Amino acid sequence: MLPKSERLKERRLFTIAFKKKQRLSSKLLTLYYLYGKKDINALPKAAFVVGVSISKKANKRNLIKRRMRAAYRLIRKKFMNSKNNKFNTILGLIWIANTSIMDATFEQVKAAQEELLSRLTK
Repeated sequence: MLPKSERLKERRLFTIAFKKKQRLSSKLLTLYYLYGKKDINALPKAAFVVGVSISKKANKRNLIKRRMRAAYRLIRKKFMNSKNNKFNTILGLIWIANTSIMDATFEQVKAAQEELLSRLTK
């Protein structure tokens, strides 16, 4: 689980992110992001969404969310410590699972997140 300071919970930020339509997609994930002013040393807030359309069973949706969170925890520091200041201006990240994620392994989810974050920080 992410620390409270790194969880995106505010409905207002979700609404703004979806209205601005700033997003990147891969086969497994869609990433909505928000730029804004924040503390330089703070990591961006993140949210993980797995809809009922992925699986009707809550335990499968929760498994996918746990994989997404664990992968993000492993790669977030790498992007924070990079020389690229673009990652430091990101206010929020909303990770949304696509239907093909049901058959994906943890390594595939991690690779998809790394790919999306590297495209975002270019």
